[in-house]
Amino acid sequence: MRRLSRPGQKVFDARYAQKDDSGNVIETFEKAVMRLARTAAGAEKRDQKKWEKIFGNIIGELLFIPSTPIWANMGKTDRPWQPGACFVLAVKDTLESMYDTLKDTALVFKSGGGVGFNFSAIRPKGDLVSTTKGQASGVVELIRLYDASANMVKQGGVRRGAIMGILNINHPEIIDFVQAKTGGGLTNFNLSVGVTDDFMVALENDLPWQLLFKSEVRRGMPARRLWELIIGAAHSCGDPGVVFLDRLQGDNPVPQNQINATNPCGEQPLSPGESCLLGSINLARMSAAGGMLDEQLLSDTIAVAVRFLDDLIDAAVYPLPFITRATRATRKIGIGFTGLADALIKAGLAYDSLEGREFAGKTTRLMQQAAHTASAKLAEEKGCFPLWEKSIFYPEQRRRNAACITIAPTGSITAMAGCEGYGIEPIFAVAYTKATDVVGDLKIFSPLFLEAVKECNLPAETLAAIAEKGSCQGIEGIPEEIAGIFKGAREIKPMNHLHMQAAVQKYVDNAVSKTINLPEDASVDDIGACFKTAFALGLKGVTVFREGSKKGPVTVGRAAALTADESNMEFDRRSINSWPDQLYIEDGQICGACGGASIERAEGCIICKYCGAAGC
Repeated sequence: MRRLSRPGQKVFDARYAQKDDSGNVIETFEKAVMRLARTAAGAEKRDQKKWEKIFGNIIGELLFIPSTPIWANMGKTDRPWQPGACFVLAVKDTLESMYDTLKDTALVFKSGGGVGFNFSAIRPKGDLVSTTKGQASGVVELIRLYDASANMVKQGGVRRGAIMGILNINHPEIIDFVQAKTGGGLTNFNLSVGVTDDFMVALENDLPWQLLFKSEVRRGMPARRLWELIIGAAHSCGDPGVVFLDRLQGDNPVPQNQINATNPCGEQPLSPGESCLLGSINLARMSAAGGMLDEQLLSDTIAVAVRFLDDLIDAAVYPLPFITRATRATRKIGIGFTGLADALIKAGLAYDSLEGREFAGKTTRLMQQAAHTASAKLAEEKGCFPLWEKSIFYPEQRRRNAACITIAPTGSITAMAGCEGYGIEPIFAVAYTKATDVVGDLKIFSPLFLEAVKECNLPAETLAAIAEKGSCQGIEGIPEEIAGIFKGAREIKPMNHLHMQAAVQKYVDNAVSKTINLPEDASVDDIGACFKTAFALGLKGVTVFREGSKKGPVTVGRAAALTADESNMEFDRRSINSWPDQLYIEDGQICGACGGASIERAEGCIICKYCGAAGC
C-alpha cells in the first residue's frame, strides 16, 4: 500500500474519507481502498476474497485510481452506492418533462454525477404554446433554470453540479444559445454547439444555412455568419465549444440508441438514461527503466480495472430506475489515464514533439487492446451486455461492455495519484497555484523539474526567477533539452494540443476531454482554425481557452500567490519550502532546506538528493 502525498491526503480527507456525524475523518486511505475492493468483489459469484485482494492491490499501489463518485459513495453505510460519474438525460418539449428532468438532474447531482443534455427538442423562444396560448420561454431560459438549480445541490457533497448543454446548429435559437455566456453567468454549464457534417460542408462552400424546428424552416442565414458568431463567443468567454454530432453517432456501439449529447466535460457520449463509470491508469507508475513504458504492467492493470468497474455496475444503486436499466443494458465503462505528462518527462520526450505524440498514441492503443481483450474474456465468463445482439459487435465480437476507453480530465484523482499532469494535458507550468473548491489553494513547484535540474547547480536567484515566472523558458542555465520537456500548457502551440488529442482519440472508444490553450492575443480566426482543424483531424469535440477570456483555477508563477508582506521576502533555497503547499513526492517527504525531494535514506537519516541536506 503506497503512502499518499500531502496533497493527495488533503484531497482524500476532504472528499472521499468516511466521516462521523460531526464531520471528523474516521477512515484511512488504506481502509478506503479495501472498502472499494470489498464492494466490487462482492459482485463476484466466486473467489470474492481473491478478487478483493487483487482489486485492493492495483488501487492501493496507485496504479489505478477510480473516479470521485466511486471513492465518495461505494461501500459507505450512509449513502447509496452510486459509482457513475457521467450521465445524459433527455428533456422533452413539455412543462412536465422539463421539471421532471430537473428533479432527476438534482438526484443525479446529489449522488455525485454530472449531467449532459441536448436541448434541441425544446421549441424556440416566442413560439406559441398551444395549451396555454402563451409564448414559449425557449432554450436559454430553460438552461438558466437548470443552472440555478445546480447551485443548490452539491455532487455527492463534494462539489456543485456540473452540466453540459448542447444545441444543434440548425435550431432557431442557436444565436441566443451561442451568446448565452458572453455576459457572464451560467457558471455550472459548459455549452457546446452540436455541429453536423452538412454544416461544415456549407461553411466550406460559403452556402446558406437553414434554421428549423420540427422540419419547419424558421429562417436562413449564411453558414459563414453563424460560424463567426460561434467563434466570436468562444473567443470572448471560452464558450461554446463544438461537438461533432455525426462523429458521436457514427461511433455509437448501439446505433438504435441515438447519441447526441455528452457528459459535462465532453469525454463520454451517451444515450439518454445511460451512465458510465470512470477510472484512470496512473501512467507515472507505468514507467520502467529509462522511461520506457512497462507494457506488461499496463496490460495487467487494465485487465483488473475492467473487471473492477464492471463489478461496480452490478453493485451500484442508481438514483433512478430508468438509469439502472439503461446503464446495465450497455454496461459502458471508461478507463483513461492520468499523468501522461509525467510519463513523457520520464521518457525525455517533449509533449509537443512527434515522438511525444507517438508515445501517447501507442500507450492508448495498448490500453484499448488490453481493455477489449479483458471485456471479451468477461463476456465468455459472465455473458455479453444485454444489447449486444443489437450492437456493432454482433455476432463476431463478444463483449461484456459496449465501450471501455475514455480520457477524462482527472481533477482530484490526479492529486491522489501523485501526478503532475492531469489526464491528457501537459503540466500547467513549472510553478503555479491551483484553486480548489474543497481543499483550498494548492501551490506547486514541480519536483520533476527539480529532479531534472539537480546536476545543473542552479543558483538561488535562478530558482527564484523560475518560481516567480512559473516557467523555465528563456532562463539562463537551463539546458535546451530540459526546457523543451518542461513547457507548460500555455507555452505549447494550439495545433500541437490538437494533434496530441488526435493521436489519442484514434484509440479511444468514447471521447477525449482536452482543453486547447491559446494566448491572450489570439484572434477570433485562431479559434476558428482550431475548430476546423479538430473537425479535419476526426475529433469528436473540442474546447478552447484563450488566456484572459475568463477566470480559471490556475495562476501561473509565484507572484500572484504572495501577500504584500511576503513580496519583500528574500527568496533563497530555504524560502522555496515556504512557498509550495506541496510537491508531488511519492513518499511525501520534502526537504526543509530547499523544498526538493528527500527520498534517499541512510542510517536513519533522510538525505536530500537535490541539495544534500540531511535530516536525522
